[in-house]
Amino acid sequence: MSAVLQSDHRFHAPLGESRTSIGQPDLGFFLNYWSMRRGDRQLPARADIDPIDIPQFLSNIGLVEVEQGPRRYRYRLVGSFIIAMCGENFQGRYLDEAQYGPYRTLLETLYGTATDNRRPVLSEAVFHYDSEQPLTIRRLILPLAQDDEAPVNMILFANEFVAPDLPERSTALFHFHEEAPFRLGCLRSIEETFLKTLPID
Repeated sequence: MSAVLQSDHRFHAPLGESRTSIGQPDLGFFLNYWSMRRGDRQLPARADIDPIDIPQFLSNIGLVEVEQGPRRYRYRLVGSFIIAMCGENFQGRYLDEAQYGPYRTLLETLYGTATDNRRPVLSEAVFHYDSEQPLTIRRLILPLAQDDEAPVNMILFANEFVAPDLPERSTALFHFHEEAPFRLGCLRSIEETFLKTLPID
């Protein structure tokens, strides 16, 4: 499939003030692609998502397997830009092994909301560090299922990293004076500013 993408009308970036994106993925376009692939079903399946269709998103997306009884989330794919920002490759690991504290709680809430409601989830949270400028992460969480009767078994997500007054993308990481600016060891607090379950037309 060669997807003709345009921004989805349900997507409205919640940030009001001037910010600069790192990597600049268009979450509205990504939501539109997910909608195109599901057709007249509630949700698309993993097999409907073809990386060839979305090369512009690959470095900023991830794929999470949803296990039931007990519910656990396992990272099957993590984009290279997300790895660079986090300074760690948690592909193949479970969420409860790879993350901890308030960040793990935030992700469990986002993944659980998308899984239980079978709807896309848009979120935004501001991460405050001891000595660095705050970093905002917008996330689009997209559930996948084999069919309309099957439980959600995968989650596709896209991250957009945002900070005030960033230079061009080529020097954005150096703005934080670290190879991996999004590092949990120096995290002071998380301010969840936006969480919305999006409708399905």
